[in-house]
Amino acid sequence: MLRIGDFSKLTGVPAKTIRYYEEEGLLIPAQVDTMTGYRQYDQRNIEELLKILYLKSLGFKLAEIRDFDDTAVIKKSKELKQKMREIRKSLNELSNLYKDEKGELIMKNFINDEKLVGKWQLLGTSVEKKDALLGKVKPDRYFALKNLVFLPKGEKYWVITFWTKGYIFFKDKPLKYEFVDDKLIIEFKYDNEVEFYAVYKNIDHKAYKQDEVMFKDDISMPFKDDKNLVGVWSVCGFVQDIKDFKGDMKKDYGYYKDVAIMENGNLLFTLSDGGILKDKIRWTKGYIIFEIPQVAQKYIIKELNGEKYLFMEHKSGDYSFGGMKPMYYVFKKSGN
Repeated sequence: MLRIGDFSKLTGVPAKTIRYYEEEGLLIPAQVDTMTGYRQYDQRNIEELLKILYLKSLGFKLAEIRDFDDTAVIKKSKELKQKMREIRKSLNELSNLYKDEKGELIMKNFINDEKLVGKWQLLGTSVEKKDALLGKVKPDRYFALKNLVFLPKGEKYWVITFWTKGYIFFKDKPLKYEFVDDKLIIEFKYDNEVEFYAVYKNIDHKAYKQDEVMFKDDISMPFKDDKNLVGVWSVCGFVQDIKDFKGDMKKDYGYYKDVAIMENGNLLFTLSDGGILKDKIRWTKGYIIFEIPQVAQKYIIKELNGEKYLFMEHKSGDYSFGGMKPMYYVFKKSGN
């Protein structure tokens, strides 16, 4: 049995709070000396107090804890779901704020522009607006946005997080656009300074859905074994091309941490944020397949300096929407 001072030290709850819980009918000491009023507590009291603290952390009020039952759980669940809806609404409203050229916060209000909707193909870029307006542009092999699609109602697509009449939001940064004849001119900025102008020609004005403009691989190939692939591999590089890998690169690669590849086509990725990726993915000889998005990422195993390395294509939105050549994640075999 424990006196109230020892009970307080053991649980980390002040004696004053313990007495208050007793007054509210939440906690009844195991024994109370009728002469001195000294309280004594047992293991059951410890469990009761921990339950009170746990339920408080979930948002239950003391009156709800006192009358706690299945009904209270259902009621609190409904309350929390409503709060989640309110929080999501607030987050959506915050995401609709952006800074204009004066640094003032402006609400993203969608204004339709039928002329923008559809597919566009890059003609070239120019550092001078007057040249862009006249169509005097040059091909730019370093500029990745060769083809763009603008979905109806400002819907998100790849790097375009939103659009409204006069502005296109590339990764949430608002960039001005205008039309000259049938050409689209987008003003690209860096640190609020115009760096260049990109000029596009229209392919069509079809109101596409995102699924219609997303490139998908054939993922129907059946399972084929590869004993060399089975095992645990830890990420050690991210390169443009396999030939660019010069050995372990000690840095943070952002997404993957390691992958456990099992027999019969099963695998499990551990992510750098501690998450796990295992659903809707499988492997067959030569490919690691993601059903969502629908991509078949080629892999190659190489032995370098006595160590085994797995080079896996990384088919992100740049591949699925932009048609770009995938880069490679590099994994090192553990326990060679």
